[in-house]
Amino acid sequence: MDVPLHPPVRIHARTSTPLSTKSAEKRLEAFIHDFQARSTASQGGNTAVTVQLQKLKDALHDERKKKH
Repeated sequence: MDVPLHPPVRIHARTSTPLSTKSAEKRLEAFIHDFQARSTASQGGNTAVTVQLQKLKDALHDERKKKH
């Protein structure tokens, strides 16, 4: 018989701090580099996640350019 499934843990933010698009873009770029280094070392790279993060960073960059 199968073990009953348990839903994933829900995470709720207790506080938030506004962040500029430029700052978010820089933080995301740093995270992408760190993530690539860790995932490449451990499992040969997970390009699907990296590609999605890069798309998010590019979208933030485009949004910032449109505003200025």
